[in-house]
Amino acid sequence: MPGVLILLVTLIFSVSSFIYAENEKGISTVKGHATILFCGSDLDNKFSTFIWTKDNHTLEPSSRIQMQGHLLWILNTTSSDGGLYVCRSTNSTCSMEKQVFLFVEAGPCPSPDATKLALEETSITLSCAEEHVPVLGQRLQVQWWKDCMSTGIQGSEFSLFNVSMSNNGNYTCLVSFRYEDKNYTASHTFELAVIMKEPVNKPKVIQPRNQTLHVKPGVEIKLECIVFIGFGEDSVLETSAYWTINHSYTESYPELQQNLTTEMRENSGLYGNLTLFIPKVLPEFFGVPFHCNILSPSGGDTGQVWLSQDTNHIWLIIIPFLILAAVVCAVLLNFFKIDLILAYRHLCAKGKATQEGSLYNAYVLYLHGKSPGSSTAEDLALRILPGMLEQQHNLKLFIQGRDTDTEVSIARISDVLSQSKAVVLILPGNNGEENLVPLSKEQNRLEDSQLSVLFSDIAHSGVPLLLVESEENADYLLLPESIQSIIKKERVLKWKPTVQPNGRFWKQLRYHMT
Repeated sequence: MPGVLILLVTLIFSVSSFIYAENEKGISTVKGHATILFCGSDLDNKFSTFIWTKDNHTLEPSSRIQMQGHLLWILNTTSSDGGLYVCRSTNSTCSMEKQVFLFVEAGPCPSPDATKLALEETSITLSCAEEHVPVLGQRLQVQWWKDCMSTGIQGSEFSLFNVSMSNNGNYTCLVSFRYEDKNYTASHTFELAVIMKEPVNKPKVIQPRNQTLHVKPGVEIKLECIVFIGFGEDSVLETSAYWTINHSYTESYPELQQNLTTEMRENSGLYGNLTLFIPKVLPEFFGVPFHCNILSPSGGDTGQVWLSQDTNHIWLIIIPFLILAAVVCAVLLNFFKIDLILAYRHLCAKGKATQEGSLYNAYVLYLHGKSPGSSTAEDLALRILPGMLEQQHNLKLFIQGRDTDTEVSIARISDVLSQSKAVVLILPGNNGEENLVPLSKEQNRLEDSQLSVLFSDIAHSGVPLLLVESEENADYLLLPESIQSIIKKERVLKWKPTVQPNGRFWKQLRYHMT
């Protein structure tokens, strides 16, 4: 019995003194940064004690070295901090050792101590969260660099979506924290290796995708289908290309012939032209799908063709032509509207005012500028208008200043207006005295009171008003508000001495007078 007790005590002692040593691991840090060493073990940290040694010398907490459980912080790392660190974790049953060799580098980024793999066109997230990079005190911010250059991205995680080969490189997180009123920076670098994704050369129908052909029954046609087969000439060996009619193979119609020709294009791409020769279009071919199919172990694709009877096909050409013709006619009619109307009135002998119950084609009133003298407006009214409209086109004008002394007084002007088809008001320019000549003794200007009566009669007569600007910078200040309110933009004409006898100015005048 005593021997059994001795054996049990010996066994317990041997178990409690069992030590497991983990292989040495190397990590890198940067001079001036805070370095974090983990004492990872399978033991429960809550019931374990940890002892750190460096180069066989036990470490004690100090202003630069802090220990909390299985973590060791070296604040403001120096070159002398490099070396072999051993962490021994012990509980009531056993002990474990972990060896870490620390390399102190000049920076600015530490070398990676781990490699992350990512498949091309997938996504990956790198993390510098608290569990990966624990800090003392308050964590301030996390910045991410790639190949020691700032990415401008902040946060505990760095995500890459649709990874490409250009994302290969070293990614460093710089974690800033504040401890005992001092700021520190811890860093950790990941190496990201992107694995190239092998291309999948799926066959594809280039054309047709969904096409409708207009044909007549009984005619001979050939359907063509352009397909991408794959890369390399051998890809055709495991690829099948064929036509179907209404989801059935063409063997039901022995007279139909299929043929596939191939050609190598750029980048060793193999393309094919799959034809279906139909010597006679049968009635059952209309309204059912013709499918061009291509199939290989990497995938398949389909294009579709429909046959439609050609009875209404002509309207696809006629209707756009008719629409275009209508648009052209509308444009031409709008452009030549005045010419056509004048020609019609001339042919129908409606150009004479007397035939429509009007004695005059127009009552003409010209205004003088603020300076005394004869202006372009007066010359236009007394010489140019009569010469063109009365002598060449047989129109009858009542011109204020020419006809008032002999036919009617100012007081009876309302009678003249009622017998006129239009009022032509000629407005002078506001150019000072440079175009004026002195008034002769026979030339009299209307008094303001007389003009006021004329303007009132014109405004209340209901006769269409044509305003002619005889010069640049027409002086609209000469017109009272009652006249300005009845002016219509489309009835404002600009006179220029260079106007031809058959010019648009004269056509518009005649259009509104006849």
